[in-house]
Amino acid sequence: MFCIRVPKSGSSSLRQLLDAAFAGHRVFEVPKLTELDASLSRFQAWRLRRSQRRVTRRLYGQPDLARAIALINREAKPGDLIDGGHFSYPEIQRLIHQPGRIITLLRDPVARAVSDYNYAREGYLRRLPWRRFDSGLSAKMAGRYSLEGYLDWLLEHADVYGNIASTFLGWDGAQPLAAFFADHVFHAGVLERKERFAAGLSEKMGKPLAFPWENKTGKREVSEVSAAVRQRIERLHARDFALYAFTALHAG
Repeated sequence: MFCIRVPKSGSSSLRQLLDAAFAGHRVFEVPKLTELDASLSRFQAWRLRRSQRRVTRRLYGQPDLARAIALINREAKPGDLIDGGHFSYPEIQRLIHQPGRIITLLRDPVARAVSDYNYAREGYLRRLPWRRFDSGLSAKMAGRYSLEGYLDWLLEHADVYGNIASTFLGWDGAQPLAAFFADHVFHAGVLERKERFAAGLSEKMGKPLAFPWENKTGKREVSEVSAAVRQRIERLHARDFALYAFTALHAG
């Protein structure tokens, strides 16, 4: 199983839930593999590699990601879980030789986009000024702009930052969602119906499970969403709205 943690979609709580769900199975962790900022900046690509080395050293006692992936490929058995940092389904499929299915939690695209802005802006502004250079590119933009300005910047790079959930799940919009879920998804749900998600996973895993709650964002600079903001988000994440609606109706 592959835990696909879509950013700002309850992924910290999802990880706690899966730790309980997969007790008795091995859980293999990998560092962040998918970093959208890295496609626009060599510095951001270097930051991603640095993070991968640090996490791999902590998890496996050495910094070589390729060696860690090779170990997982040797030792992982059917029913085990691949978890850890944010990674897309296509990326983890490329690295892990055994076929795997998705476990994921989605969030209303408007709420997710606003939370992403608040989290990125808070994290950037909380850092000491002389340390802000070593921040993610999108975090720097969130620290510089209002929500509207931030979304405008994302729209300028919509090929990178658009349709986040669809990108992480690997759905290109062409395959019918019912067929995509049948082919690739073990369990999915939406954050707004988290109890239903936990109940469905509990039934599949054959053990009682309760959804925890952990929110990583402290200060919320933006809470209300104007029509103009919603229009920007709809343009940026058009495919994600379809993915979310299908998941809310059929999954969980």
